[in-house]
Amino acid sequence: MDVVKTMRYKFVRYCVNRAYASMDLSGVPAEVLNVFDDVVNQIRDLERYFTSVDAIARALRADLPERLKTLKERDPKLAQTFMKKVVENCQELEEVADSKIMEYLQEILKSL
Repeated sequence: MDVVKTMRYKFVRYCVNRAYASMDLSGVPAEVLNVFDDVVNQIRDLERYFTSVDAIARALRADLPERLKTLKERDPKLAQTFMKKVVENCQELEEVADSKIMEYLQEILKSL
């Protein structure tokens, strides 16, 4: 499977959902949890735009930070932890390892 197909079919299922499931949300206020859930759903929607390596780069570089902005305003640490887990999960994908997308993921980690 090529990297675009992998990201298209595994971004939500492996990268996002796995990161979401591993989050420790105990003690997080209900208001922040609601914002978090909304942001996660918006991030899941990005997968449908993964039609090429350039489209994935655009989504990761521009759309993803834009979606996280609301959560960062409410709880910067929660946003950073979630984003780090998403990126690390994506980096584990075999098809991503030797692709241009790995560079974009590394850029995101450096910016955190």
